[in-house]
Amino acid sequence: MHRLIALTLLSFTATPAAAYDVCDEAWYIRNLIFDRAGYCFGSTLGQAVFDNTGCTGKDVSLSPGDAATVEMIREQEGWMACAVDTGATRLDVPHRALLDRLEVLPVPTDTASGCIGWTGGPIPLLAAPREDAALVGRGEAGVNVVWEYDYESVLDGWQFLTLYRDSELVGMGWSITPIFEDQCTSQAG
Repeated sequence: MHRLIALTLLSFTATPAAAYDVCDEAWYIRNLIFDRAGYCFGSTLGQAVFDNTGCTGKDVSLSPGDAATVEMIREQEGWMACAVDTGATRLDVPHRALLDRLEVLPVPTDTASGCIGWTGGPIPLLAAPREDAALVGRGEAGVNVVWEYDYESVLDGWQFLTLYRDSELVGMGWSITPIFEDQCTSQAG
């Protein structure tokens, strides 16, 4: 619901792709970090979503960046009063495949701002905030560029962007492409 409100502020028409639960997304991203570290899930939801294939135990080590991201997500979950049902067998995160491609994961928030109608050149989206990271998407003129995630630290001009065409999420990732007001048809947020 929070994400739906934020996207409405950006002049999008809500669609099922945009109307997911930001608390489900926060739970997924936080636990994806643990899954990648080898964590073995005990909850019904954790087992259903991550299946424990290749897990190594419950005492896993996170990198300092991942630990900071997990802490930020936990703070957001508390602030948003999230209460994900870990006894469930499914999670409402329709863009999981896009998140799974990211090497460095962002922190979901319930706010957003955006550049509506990007008029600039291509915007490469990378899996991590470094130039040799895998290309996971590309924005072209006409997309809406949205800042709706936070991250552990701002790294030399890198930012985490989501791209929408009309109300459809078409890409997300890290970009070092500068976005200036005069390259937007309008702005929101």
